[in-house]
Amino acid sequence: MRAVVLDGYGQPQLTDLPAPADSIEVLACGLCGSDVEKLGTAPAGTVLGHEVVARVEDLRLALVHHLPCGECERCRAGHESQCAQFLEPTIVPGGFAERVWSKHGVELPDEIGDALGTYVEPLACVLRSLELVPRGRVLVVGCGFVGRLHAEALRARGDEVFALEPRPERRCAPEPDGPVAAAVLCAPAGANDALAALEPGGTLLVFAPARDLELDLVYRRELTVRGSRSATPAGMVDAVRLLPQLELPDPLVLPLERFAEGLERYRSGAALKVVFAP
Repeated sequence: MRAVVLDGYGQPQLTDLPAPADSIEVLACGLCGSDVEKLGTAPAGTVLGHEVVARVEDLRLALVHHLPCGECERCRAGHESQCAQFLEPTIVPGGFAERVWSKHGVELPDEIGDALGTYVEPLACVLRSLELVPRGRVLVVGCGFVGRLHAEALRARGDEVFALEPRPERRCAPEPDGPVAAAVLCAPAGANDALAALEPGGTLLVFAPARDLELDLVYRRELTVRGSRSATPAGMVDAVRLLPQLELPDPLVLPLERFAEGLERYRSGAALKVVFAP
């Protein structure tokens, strides 16, 4: 089978690999910012890609990226992504391939196409993060793809949504006209702007690596800073139900042999979301 494999420099190359035993057909796989972060650092032979839609006989599934045990102390406390079992691979070798072995998936209805189905996993991550975000006036910092997902999911639950985004053409909500109850950081920059926008006692949800987070306002305004990463299987089910109700941009869909082009379009900001269909 064909797959996009990282070479000795951590750079993606299209090559042939043996298909895993008991493999299933990949229909589409979304490019995530976390995939891009691993380029140049992940070991040679790595196949990235975890926002996967695959076919199993007559079913189309959005594959579960990580599978917590659901029973340990961390899982019971709501920290499933910190479960010891969580790091075990559930998509082998990775989604940027023609076939994968998978441990678990959630069925997609006919109304969700293959490319749009790759949104299920990141939306499930967003839904888990929003469990930590108080309702009301909420600021989204960064209107990239995950920022758009957060803004749409917040609107769907009835919040008043604002946004900070340096590129006007990407802004997904108006700028705040006063203090907000909560802010969601969806880009590495902007953490301190998010803190400054919070009312006393407000909450900052960190969904992206925060650069140079200053804690003075956390102390002076008694703010709460929470982190959230990844999704749960239950969140995947909820994401499948919610996805058709959201207004989201269509992805740029390319074949695997145009991976370099898709990567460049993503990095340059020319494409908000890139999906590869083998």
